[in-house]
Amino acid sequence: MKKIMSLLLVLAMVLALTACGGGNTTPTTTAAPGGEYEYKGDRLTIGGADSTGTMYAAAVAVATTFTNNIKGMNVDATTSSGSNENALKVNSGEIQLGMCSGDAALSAVNGTGKFEDKGKQENICAIGAVYPSLSNWIALKSSGYTYLHDAKGTFGIGPSASTSESSALLGLETVGITKDNANLVNVTLGEGADNVADGTMNASTAFAGVPVGALANAANTKDCVLLGFTDEELDKIVAANAAYYKATIPAGTYKGQDADVPTFGVKCMVICNKDLGYDEAYQMAKTLYEQAEKMIEGNKFFYNMADKAFIATDLPISLHPGAEAFYKEVGLIGK
Repeated sequence: MKKIMSLLLVLAMVLALTACGGGNTTPTTTAAPGGEYEYKGDRLTIGGADSTGTMYAAAVAVATTFTNNIKGMNVDATTSSGSNENALKVNSGEIQLGMCSGDAALSAVNGTGKFEDKGKQENICAIGAVYPSLSNWIALKSSGYTYLHDAKGTFGIGPSASTSESSALLGLETVGITKDNANLVNVTLGEGADNVADGTMNASTAFAGVPVGALANAANTKDCVLLGFTDEELDKIVAANAAYYKATIPAGTYKGQDADVPTFGVKCMVICNKDLGYDEAYQMAKTLYEQAEKMIEGNKFFYNMADKAFIATDLPISLHPGAEAFYKEVGLIGK
């Protein structure tokens, strides 16, 4: 009996010491009764983009979805210049999450393109893809333009250092339009669409999920046309950027759009800092997977999430280990 009492006393002392120290002093998660996950950390921030574009709307939707479905978690969406800024801020830890197009994420990780002078942003990884960003070019129908190569004059190329700008410059260069033979102007997506509508700009772009609110507003007030690319032009564009793929803006996406418009696009992802907790990333991936249908109901540009494989496959950067573990569990990616 004395031996048993001694063992019990030692066990009690060990448990007391364990409770008082020796482990993680700032836990961010806990298991509620029944093993339910509960987040215990600080508020999180997800970077969006121009408030008139799809990326900001997506950031708000993702923030709301995480807040409403992950117990204890609160996520705020903030505006930014877009993917490039979000990648830099997520990498540095200034924000924990960001919306980021695949091309920007790939350039950030490799330290190429817009990130060449900033170095490799090696602290970012993916939670999952939520929609495709497509190259949208809008002009007045009275212009007579059909393809981007038809356009002349002044072009809105999106905010400086944004993926709208980088995709615009590649598309324009491919069709023979440069700063040497045209006026290329950095504008917000809303300003560009408004300038097309009032006739002060010949064409303007948005690299975003469709329909883009700013472009839809212009098409609702003026007779507008979406400008496409030839198949040969698209071959050159996708060859120049490994993250791009050939895509189509379906007929009826915008008022007056009677036919499919050939273009190019890239997956837009939720990215995070690699130091985000394993459990947090797991729960975020789980939430995207389980709430996909509700996200589509709220915003049509999430339509690709109906195919759950879209969320987890063919991403240009690595998944966070926590997100990867969930997708393996449900069979979206191989084990």
